[in-house]
Amino acid sequence: MTPMDEHLRAVRLLVADVDGVLTDGGIAFDGDGQPFRTVHVRDVTALSLWHLSGGQTALVSGLGSKALETIAATWKCAECRMWVKNKLRVCEEIAANYGLTMQELAFIGDDIIDVRAMQAVGVGVAVADAAPEARAAAAFVTRAPGGKGAVRELIERILRAQGRYEEMLERYLAREDTPQ
Repeated sequence: MTPMDEHLRAVRLLVADVDGVLTDGGIAFDGDGQPFRTVHVRDVTALSLWHLSGGQTALVSGLGSKALETIAATWKCAECRMWVKNKLRVCEEIAANYGLTMQELAFIGDDIIDVRAMQAVGVGVAVADAAPEARAAAAFVTRAPGGKGAVRELIERILRAQGRYEEMLERYLAREDTPQ
């Protein structure tokens, strides 16, 4: 087991930036000027795997929209924080609210607004196409870029380090046909 695996084993709550992590960083606007987002199905499948394992997720975004609220609700994220300028403070609040230490959090981000949070948690992760400052601050950088499976890569790595990936895969595949 690698030192990184030891840190990953402790993760209980995943904090994810949204734009540039769950999305490719582009923000499209509808005919009414409202932003909407596209997320990769493999990333949200991974959120389902993570939640089946008992892990929790918080989406923390410097922006906000109804689309983001819908993403968080559909994939049963424990927290959805929007219009956040200080992501470190929000990570500290989330850890306290759930009775966790900062070492039990992982944070995945892509830009300078994410750096302090990435440095303060147990596992700070940058997506492959993150800003240089975010990549430099990360404990590891995903192979996948934002919006293209980076969250899936991180969750699989956490579950494998925890020795739970195969079990969660079986639980996921055994689910009944019901809406999310």
